[in-house]
Amino acid sequence: MKRLSIILLVAMVSISSCAINEEKKTAKKSGSYSFQPKPLDDDWFKWLVGQWEVVSGESSVTDKSGKVAKFDLDEQGAGGYKIELGLNGQFLIWKSWAQTSEMTPDQIKYFKDTLNASDEDIERLKSNPYKALLIHTIDPRTGERLGYLFDSMRCVATGKGRLDDNREIIEWVWSATAQGTTSVSITDKINDNKFTYNHKYTLSNGKKMEDNVEFTRKKIKTEK
Repeated sequence: MKRLSIILLVAMVSISSCAINEEKKTAKKSGSYSFQPKPLDDDWFKWLVGQWEVVSGESSVTDKSGKVAKFDLDEQGAGGYKIELGLNGQFLIWKSWAQTSEMTPDQIKYFKDTLNASDEDIERLKSNPYKALLIHTIDPRTGERLGYLFDSMRCVATGKGRLDDNREIIEWVWSATAQGTTSVSITDKINDNKFTYNHKYTLSNGKKMEDNVEFTRKKIKTEK
């Protein structure tokens, strides 16, 4: 079995050697190329590692006429993130969830008007928490922040951005179920145990959507 694993590793390295050689040509200019990058040593990523829960939030949608509809998320613990380093420390992995078992008439109207959700879609959403997976890293050649997002509505997004002091800005392009949508997310560090998250979307139907959420670090109870 050990020999087979080594053979598979050699095969994968051989297959990717052409791409690696091309990266070497590009990276020679910056001197940043490494066959095996060191684990991420980024203060921002280190700070994010842990569990976070929603404190409060608001979502809004603006139609083509400029009319704005809003609803609040004011139940603490109604959603959150579990964030950890993975794949030998090369990526930051976010697992998020949001409970939607109780929905007001305004919230149901919001999903129907904004995302063309049917009654069946709404019932399915209420019975299954929304989940998303975000894989986050830094391009070792350029220093650019990279993100790859997948969610339980089968939306897929790729993002590129930057870190400015205590603010990370990512521009996203969406595909699959959310084909044609673009967005910009801004994460602001308030302190070691709190951050705010603003995400502005331009949907494929021309409507604008915006989320504003505040998160706090979840205290993990330890057994005595």
